[in-house]
Amino acid sequence: MSSETNNTANEIPESKTAKMLKYFFFAVLIALVGLNVFILPHHPHFGPEKYPGFWALFGCGIAIALAKVAKGAAHTFLGKDEDFYTKKENTGITS
Repeated sequence: MSSETNNTANEIPESKTAKMLKYFFFAVLIALVGLNVFILPHHPHFGPEKYPGFWALFGCGIAIALAKVAKGAAHTFLGKDEDFYTKKENTGITS
């Protein structure tokens, strides 16, 4: 059995290149946050800025929140009723 047949309907199989890039970018992120432990700003402009990894966590949190808001907005504004297309056919409306 191939690995593609074991995926559920919602999963998209990743290529080897995509996996390598994902691990590379995670390694870079971990390295940068690790370096932030030793390289701190001289004069933080905000209180939380003095903690190592603050901007990485802040950016990740904002990105996740933005994705959730965008998904909710897409469902709200772009979503159609389940019978939207069949209802149009049954009423005799043509476009």
